[in-house]
Amino acid sequence: MEGILNSVENLSLLGFIARTFIVGLILYCASRFLPHRSGGQYAGFDFTFFWMMGGLIAAPLFDSKISFLSTIVSIITIYLTHYIISYLGVKSRFFARIVYGKEEILISDGKIHKKNMLRSLFPVELLLSQLREVDVQNIKEIHTAILETNGRVSVLKKSDYMPVTPIDLKIPVPENRLPIILINDGKVLEKNLRSIGYDRQWLSEELEKQGVTDIKSLYLVTIDGAGKIYYSLEK
Repeated sequence: MEGILNSVENLSLLGFIARTFIVGLILYCASRFLPHRSGGQYAGFDFTFFWMMGGLIAAPLFDSKISFLSTIVSIITIYLTHYIISYLGVKSRFFARIVYGKEEILISDGKIHKKNMLRSLFPVELLLSQLREVDVQNIKEIHTAILETNGRVSVLKKSDYMPVTPIDLKIPVPENRLPIILINDGKVLEKNLRSIGYDRQWLSEELEKQGVTDIKSLYLVTIDGAGKIYYSLEK
């Protein structure tokens, strides 16, 4: 135990593994209780994983006395630990609460929860900044604002301030879908054309309507869910 905690000339392989766990635990405890905004999108154990991996991989480059075998064993130990924690977090909600923490309600029914703001060390300026990002001009518009475990604020507006949708107005709209690439770098993607029920002749005719006669001059051509074609010429 003394060799693990104190400075020694030669550290055994088991000592390296023990130190890996101890340093990981210290880093996890430090990062787990950081304000959510500090850790960003990473959970405490993710933060620990990245920091330790970076340090371990670089360590042999700066100290020739460090054994590559010990470094590799430590990296494998950290990876397996991270994998097990991630797996248990998916399988157990209770364990996930411990590892990821829990969200905090910052605003409910247009009122700010001061105690939760203090507990999360989340300043008003940062709250207002994130509200502006989702186009909220007045806190009274908010039904609930939640500080998520990834450090972002999720906002649910009151019904009166929600935007009107085509469903509300009973307006039929074309089915939305991701753009499909029809031509890439001057080459027609026949498979994509067939998947939407068209052929090369139809594509040529549509491009001619837009003044394009040479397919090889096109860098990219896509079609959206509404059937509109976008093209970009080679430069």
